[in-house]
Amino acid sequence: MLHRSLRTAQTWLALAAASLLLAGCAPGLFERGPGEDELRAPEVAAREALAEARQLLTDGLAAQALARLAELPTGPGDPLAAELLLLRADAAFAARLPATGVEALVQREALLEEPAARAANQRRIWNRMQEAIAAGVSLEPPPETGPVVAGWLDLGRRTAAASGNAFRLRTTLDEWLAKYPWHPAALDLVTMLQEEYRALTEYPRQVALLLPLSGRQAAAAGAILDGFVAAYLAQGGEGERPSLRIYDTTALGATGAYEQAAAGGADFIVGPLLKEALAELGGAELPAVPTLALNWTENDAVLPTHMFQFALAPEQEAAAVARRALAEGYGRALALAHDTEQGRRIMESFIATFRAGGGEVLGWQAFDPRASDFSAEITRLLLINESRARHQKLQAALGRRLEYEPRRRQDADFIFLAARAADGVLIRPQLRFHYAGDLPVYATSSIYDPVRRDQSDLNGVLFADMPWRVGADNVELMAEFAAFGEGALARNGRLYAFGLDAYRLVPLLNNQSERLHNGMDGATGILRLGEDGRIQRELAWGSFRRGGVEPAPLPAPAPEFAQDATGEPAPEAGAPPGG
Repeated sequence: MLHRSLRTAQTWLALAAASLLLAGCAPGLFERGPGEDELRAPEVAAREALAEARQLLTDGLAAQALARLAELPTGPGDPLAAELLLLRADAAFAARLPATGVEALVQREALLEEPAARAANQRRIWNRMQEAIAAGVSLEPPPETGPVVAGWLDLGRRTAAASGNAFRLRTTLDEWLAKYPWHPAALDLVTMLQEEYRALTEYPRQVALLLPLSGRQAAAAGAILDGFVAAYLAQGGEGERPSLRIYDTTALGATGAYEQAAAGGADFIVGPLLKEALAELGGAELPAVPTLALNWTENDAVLPTHMFQFALAPEQEAAAVARRALAEGYGRALALAHDTEQGRRIMESFIATFRAGGGEVLGWQAFDPRASDFSAEITRLLLINESRARHQKLQAALGRRLEYEPRRRQDADFIFLAARAADGVLIRPQLRFHYAGDLPVYATSSIYDPVRRDQSDLNGVLFADMPWRVGADNVELMAEFAAFGEGALARNGRLYAFGLDAYRLVPLLNNQSERLHNGMDGATGILRLGEDGRIQRELAWGSFRRGGVEPAPLPAPAPEFAQDATGEPAPEAGAPPGG
């Protein structure tokens, strides 16, 4: 009788102490005196361990949490088994042990009776693997991994290889299903994912493309058309492709081409390309056909809600430079930009983004892109003239000649450079000559000319660009463009990639997919739809080294996985890595 009363009291004490520990209070409540272990019920011990492991996980001690849970019983008859396995999985993923995490959730699924609970558990495995992939964790199975866990990890690796491309993911899921028809995920999760991605890639019946195929912009429009048609031809079977009609805005005018496309039955319109053509459409009374314009409006002019905007805007790249510099701890900038209308827009974007993030632009200079000597702008930017003036004043005061080496200003963390490659290869050596060789230099994609064989003059410059241009991703269709002629990829590859992505955006925009708010991997970057209807691009990074270009990824953040102390499934997701 005494033992029963003591155990009842200890049970309530353990439950209360666990609640206090979860609230961050009284960790000493779990200290036990001599002779108490044999009086503690197994469930009490399990609850104590569960609470302690949760606290360890909250404190960032994932490995210790995993060790605390390792010896606890998780069989079908154990009342806390499902909860313990859920926490064990979270701790394993946080410790970068995805196979252990998946195994725990597979064991948990065997304990669940309700179909909805099992489906939620499978979705949790999928979500945790996507988080692991995003954090750079390998999903290679360790030796002696069971077939079910190995199948899950293979699904994760295959979806990672698809790089967030909804079209490739559809094929990937079909291939996985053919290999693992017996797998628990085959009937529910993967079938559901197939339906999701099929809906994402379902095109409207007819698509119209509006481009200036004659006149001054014909070459650029031709490269975009090539990319658009390549993506069209690469898409599934004939039954999945829309009917495609192409209109020349040079011959018909932007308004005329749009009206003809709408009258011809277009369910979705892509184009026009030029800013003036887009401005013309913005002021016209036109049918409300969903449209993806291939440029941005000037001065943030508002377009109808059925018109989206997608552009290779250098302003995006300038903003990306500002965000990266801030993320790397640089708070004080100097800037050089070419003295053109575009150069001013680039500079305004960089300054606005950098200041919004708490940075300070100490000074900036505009240079003439037709010049070859930029010494005047550089010395003004670096305050070298002030250093010389101080030296001359001191010599005059002392009345004798002094040994002197000019000094640049010492308060800057880095230099932002908005310049073409032809200017950059002159400016970078001149920065070194003027004592700024040690300052980091960030640039936009225009600094990189892939036709130039030797990039040594730009060594050390970091720049934002499309993933395929800096070797951060292998976009298969980009390689095909090289067959169009020698140097075609170097000259027009960016526009070709632009056409590829424009075609792939059509179903996502037409179906109003939430995927575009999370991000879709494209040839031009990770694409997201902003609240203003503009497609924003998250760029990759390259660095000039040893006369060439190497990928320069952002520093990896510490792995963070969502913790769910309640044991409830995570909110429904299913987005591929990066999207």
